[in-house]
Amino acid sequence: MKNKLTLSSLEDTKKLGQELAKEILKRKGEAAFVVFLDGDLGTGKTTLVKEIIFALGVKEKVKSPTFTIIEPYELNNENIYHVDLYRIIDPSELEIIGLREYLNESNAIIFIEWPEKSYRYLKKFDLKISLKHLSENERKCRIELNT
Repeated sequence: MKNKLTLSSLEDTKKLGQELAKEILKRKGEAAFVVFLDGDLGTGKTTLVKEIIFALGVKEKVKSPTFTIIEPYELNNENIYHVDLYRIIDPSELEIIGLREYLNESNAIIFIEWPEKSYRYLKKFDLKISLKHLSENERKCRIELNT
């Protein structure tokens, strides 16, 4: 898998989502698998997470966690959490929403948008995806896997 690529369409995002889902399943172990998503508003973080979650096999509608902060999904007795920290103002809110419990859950897959809003609470990731606007329809995508 390339660690730098350009996404020019929803089809590119779907293909990347499928590749990343395979990579996550290959690397997933007993502990929670944590995915950081980094990028400005509108770079496609939520869209990419939706495509990965669909590729993992979730059939239900995948919703944006912008207002709920956490959207949970269950797949074959495993939990998938899509977390959006954009609206977090104080680190104490991370305890209130139970983020530590999610991170300590075995066999979970956790997608975290805006990890920089965790005030250094989140230090470790298994996969980091950075998205950046190149133009109205193109995004630069950088992928970093922790081994």
